[in-house]
Amino acid sequence: MKTLSEWLLSSPFSLNLQSNEDIKLGVRQPKGVLVNLLTEDKFTENRALYDFAFRIYGEVKSKTLYPMNDSGKEFFFIFPKDLPKSLGFDLPGKSHYLCYLGSLLSVSLLNHSNKNPEIKNYLLNFENNFIDNFSSIKYEFFVGFLQKSISNKLSKNYLQEEKISININDINFSPFDLNKSQSIHDSMCITRSFVNMPPNILNPQSYEDFLDFIIENEKKFFEEKAEIHMEVMSYEALKEQDCGLICAVGQGSLIKPRLVKLTYQPRNSSKKLPKISLVGKGITFDSGGYDIKPSSGMRIMKKDMGGSASAFGIFLSCLKLELPVHLTCWLPLAENMISGNAMRPGDVYRAKNGLQIEIDNTDAEGRLVLADALTLAIQESPDWLIDLATLTGAARVSLGTMVDSLFGNHKFTTELLYRSGIETGDWVWNIPIPADYESYLDSNISDLANSGSSGFAGSITAALFLQKFIGNTQWNHIDTYMWCDKPTFLWSEGSGATGKCVRLVTRAIEEYILNL
Repeated sequence: MKTLSEWLLSSPFSLNLQSNEDIKLGVRQPKGVLVNLLTEDKFTENRALYDFAFRIYGEVKSKTLYPMNDSGKEFFFIFPKDLPKSLGFDLPGKSHYLCYLGSLLSVSLLNHSNKNPEIKNYLLNFENNFIDNFSSIKYEFFVGFLQKSISNKLSKNYLQEEKISININDINFSPFDLNKSQSIHDSMCITRSFVNMPPNILNPQSYEDFLDFIIENEKKFFEEKAEIHMEVMSYEALKEQDCGLICAVGQGSLIKPRLVKLTYQPRNSSKKLPKISLVGKGITFDSGGYDIKPSSGMRIMKKDMGGSASAFGIFLSCLKLELPVHLTCWLPLAENMISGNAMRPGDVYRAKNGLQIEIDNTDAEGRLVLADALTLAIQESPDWLIDLATLTGAARVSLGTMVDSLFGNHKFTTELLYRSGIETGDWVWNIPIPADYESYLDSNISDLANSGSSGFAGSITAALFLQKFIGNTQWNHIDTYMWCDKPTFLWSEGSGATGKCVRLVTRAIEEYILNL
């Protein structure tokens, strides 16, 4: 599918596992460069080995690539002692630290490659025992490495002619490590690609087509290992199923809404699998409706489908890692547009679960599409239900752009997500859901309004609204941003799409399975 391939983000690097002998042979190749990776302690201990860099630069710092000699074939890079930034009182987890180190090396090698385009092979030589100290999470190093190298600019991805080979010694990493790095990275790339797409490329119809293309490819690859299915409920089918809220949000657009359902489970599992459901908000463009956004607020509303992209990235990650889980992913897709058919403030619509909802604000549309999708999800009795959405500006006012708001009705899963955030650096912060705030959603003519009347606690009243549609299911809601306003941590140059929540929720699902 040409349009999809044109917009898929990718790293300029490719990872290759090689034997120690092949690494030595590669250094002797014309386009091969050896990079020695050191800790600060090891560098200090063997300082005399690096006199060439001192003579040229005067001083040597961490986080920078330096030549070992004048051959142009051997360099060294020092990993810093300092940890990445922390959230609150908790120190960064080891996964966060490894991703951070990988991202630092990525920046240096990318800069070196841009200045020396003839170099196509970097051979990495890790300090003895350093990477082995991280045991089962070594793969995180190359997740950070690959993610940091991505550009959100279409030309830089589409015009990539030849990948830069990153050759890794099989003494340090196993095929399993690299496969896990690549699987999580690829899933995050799909998430970032969708969020990055402009709204004239990504709409409910093309989104469905892109998802179908990706799923068909995954089905071919995992045909013998997993059962993977994709179903689509059209606008007409949604009306027949009484999903009045999804229909209301999307009825103003020429491209009608739909609901995509994805399922995955491994074949021939010998034990009962936990059932986990993901729900992701998929508003491919949000004008705000008749409660129209100002131009500044509308400018990046292509990202309002970020929750669905994140949910799909998590789904892909779990599939590629072949996790033992029955996983369902619900993606309500719609555009919130203005027309003679669009919903209006004061309209009342019937939700799938029977509640009558008064439209207080047409720009509070995300919770409407989520509500019907949540109702369908709980009909299958999942053990854990997680929804992800770029839902409220209030969440950004309270926590900014780097920390997502986390809500939940169960202590274990909420703490699991918080701890996974600390471990991975994909941060969430637990927000309370006081029942007294439900009164903000009161309506004079229906069961409840879709937006709070007071202007206070906007992210909380949104979570309270969603809670009306989950029954007694174990549930978590993540109010995310999916956008980077400056180059921080994993994300690439400048502002743009992120892969938020993919590592966070994938890690939490892995831990959830282990705790059963």
